[in-house]
Amino acid sequence: MTKESIYELQKIDCNCNNCKFMERDLSKPPTKGRAAKINYGHCKKFDKPVTFIPSICQLDTQECFEHRK
Repeated sequence: MTKESIYELQKIDCNCNNCKFMERDLSKPPTKGRAAKINYGHCKKFDKPVTFIPSICQLDTQECFEHRK
């Protein structure tokens, strides 16, 4: 995959991991022991806590996502 194709996939996924409004919560490390690691953060756009699994499409963020690039 090229950098451009990865960028395009990230725009489709709309994952908080790649959103410019997401601020990681470093006090909570990713949850291990499950099928996927759940990450924690804070959405600066809506001022609310968020959880996400990197590289997984998030349907509920399709309208608010803005890539951090």
